[in-house]
Amino acid sequence: MTAPSSFKRFKSRLAWDEIDRESVKSLLHLCLIEERGRENSDSCLGDVTTDSCKITGLGKASLVAREPMILCGIGLIPLVANAFGVPQVKLDRQVEDGTPLQPGESIGVMEGPQPEILLIERTVLNFLQKLSGIATVANRFVKILEPFGVGLLDTRKTTPGMRSLEKYATACGGGYNHRMGLYDRMLVKDNHLAAASIASPVALTEFVRALKDSQPGVLLEIEVDGLEQFEAALEGGADAVLLDNFSPDEIDRASAINDNRAVLEASGGINEENISAYAQAKPHFISSGAPIHASRWLDIGLDWE
Repeated sequence: MTAPSSFKRFKSRLAWDEIDRESVKSLLHLCLIEERGRENSDSCLGDVTTDSCKITGLGKASLVAREPMILCGIGLIPLVANAFGVPQVKLDRQVEDGTPLQPGESIGVMEGPQPEILLIERTVLNFLQKLSGIATVANRFVKILEPFGVGLLDTRKTTPGMRSLEKYATACGGGYNHRMGLYDRMLVKDNHLAAASIASPVALTEFVRALKDSQPGVLLEIEVDGLEQFEAALEGGADAVLLDNFSPDEIDRASAINDNRAVLEASGGINEENISAYAQAKPHFISSGAPIHASRWLDIGLDWE
């Protein structure tokens, strides 16, 4: 059966080279302030522990997985070193993002002045542990969905300031990225419809048609909470429909009505325990914020060689 015309546009994954480096630099500058204090203030103390221990000289430290995971965030290490003013710390990268790791496997080796490695250690581990946790949970979701031919989409339920990195982690786990923000796709939700006083199926159909005409070329997705709204959105020509809090049976009925005219996205209360039941109804995608907001940090260690 032919897929909806907009289907391929939903199957996008953020690549590392697409992440805005200036945004990352701003984030890392805040990390530097957290560790060293703010310049030109009494709190700018540097690393008082390492300084007091009189640690000097060169060293090597391995980053090691302590539990199974999908790696994410390795490309941040040189950026952290530069942001912290220690570009002398070099990384011998031994695996790439998206690589499955087992306990004891090496991720890479940092080499350089020992005080500088100690300066960036915690920030490096924080990012690797958090992003690898997201990638790992996303991958578990993806593996559940794959037998049903259903894709995983992320959401905008992201840590403020870390959206691109967390969406990149979802992609490393095999998921697809939904809209990045409010600027790159129209997603009309129930609050938009309420604010615009759209209260009937006929009004919704006309509203959708007007939106399509107003932003040609921009993907238009409509959130609906029932089959009557769903049919109205299809009649208006929506590119995609978000089936909000539909049961698996309702998704199955919507899929039959849709006949692949629009991309179907199921969402609302879907987690690792119940996702397979929704996948059996075979929407095109299931979206869930759980891989980001409900994942845990994974255990990664730094060991001196």
